[in-house]
Amino acid sequence: MRDIYHAVVGSSDLLKNLSQEALTDYKNNCGDAASGIVFALTTLGCLSMEACDSDEYSDEECRRDMMGLSSALKHLPRLMQALDQNRENADYELKRRGATK
Repeated sequence: MRDIYHAVVGSSDLLKNLSQEALTDYKNNCGDAASGIVFALTTLGCLSMEACDSDEYSDEECRRDMMGLSSALKHLPRLMQALDQNRENADYELKRRGATK
């Protein structure tokens, strides 16, 4: 079954047509975005724990927020994997170009 990973991961044909500078930017942007997702997931976990310990956090608020967290936790890891795969593919293409010079 295809998911967000397959929609986001770039093709090697795309990378072959990018300039050296554009490919480096692409690699860095994908790596930064993947790191940002890891940071966001960690922050979501910390905030969830804090909210559960709060006496002022109602069951209704908790249920609403858990639905949002569940959606994020369902999709963000695959999105991060796709971005990381794009970064690795761009790095490979940069190294391949360096080896052919």
